Amino acid sequence: MVVDLGGGTADITVHQQCEDHTLEEIVPASGGPWGGKSVDDRFIGFLEDISGPESMVKYKEKYMYDFLDIHRQFEVTKRSITPEKTGNVSIRIPLSFVQFCKNNRKVKNCPAAIEESPHKGVVQYDAGKLKWTVDYFKQIFFKETIDSIVGHIEKLLKDAKISDTKAILMVGGFSECKLVQQAIIEKCTGKKVIIPIDAGLAVVKGAVYFGHDPKAISRRVAMYTYGIQTWPEFKPTLHPLSKKYEIDGKSRCKDVFFPIVRKGEKIPVGLSKPQIFRPLFEKGSMLHCSVYISDDEDPKYIDESGCDLLGTLEVPLLNHDPANVEVEETLYFGETELRVTARDLSTNKAIDFTFDIL
Repeated sequence: MVVDLGGGTADITVHQQCEDHTLEEIVPASGGPWGGKSVDDRFIGFLEDISGPESMVKYKEKYMYDFLDIHRQFEVTKRSITPEKTGNVSIRIPLSFVQFCKNNRKVKNCPAAIEESPHKGVVQYDAGKLKWTVDYFKQIFFKETIDSIVGHIEKLLKDAKISDTKAILMVGGFSECKLVQQAIIEKCTGKKVIIPIDAGLAVVKGAVYFGHDPKAISRRVAMYTYGIQTWPEFKPTLHPLSKKYEIDGKSRCKDVFFPIVRKGEKIPVGLSKPQIFRPLFEKGSMLHCSVYISDDEDPKYIDESGCDLLGTLEVPLLNHDPANVEVEETLYFGETELRVTARDLSTNKAIDFTFDIL
């Protein structure tokens, strides 16, 4: 299991080694907004609780330098927190923030603003600094993020497909946080937790290695269902009446999701899925190939919840005989990008586009 904890997100994948020494994904990659930035965001929210609703956007605009200074100090303090640390921690607050609190809260000083906030009794203001006990600091800023990471890992390990996972590799800058390391080690008993010396650089090194050997991962698991929008013949017994649409005298069903690869399906590197389509309009000069993804394994229509448009390719139709125009739309899977090609078979001209799917 690779636990990549970066600035914005936590991304978790599980692989097994194949006989040819390549790696194969076992379950779809998953994760959430539990990177180091979530701790920073909680601190900004804390300051906003003191200075007033939606105040930090105004403060940032007016005092950008001081805002960045507060952020830098929090970053230094955040990195100093370890499981063993006790006592108090403090962060120096610029005079501009103190004055901003007074004006925004309509109070006489910063302690009075704290008294009106949800953090009364948790933080103190003294000699230009905000002070917490280390325990409160961990509780307020780290706990929710760490609980989310550990909870997701525990949930994944309950899956029978990966319950026999032997090792957990922690990479990414936030993996260097001792609190996160301790939480994962304590909760994932029986698993070997591996933390590189430069966990933050491990992702970069891996990307370089993968660039030299893109077939190192031979199979991936589809995170979504990928498909194309189609307009098949309307069938009253199959389609709802609300989807009926008349085109050139023919009844069509609009917004149908035609699946190419389904969520959870194993995808070998270089897998291609071609499909042949005809123009929807008899006098059309352009064929639109719209590619969609869905969280559902078996989506029916492109306007369902959890369905999103990746993009649309526009294919010029140079053959003036609509009855003979055929376009081959091919989706190429199994790499870090989804590649889509639409080829007019009458002219052999193609349009190619890629979507980043990491």
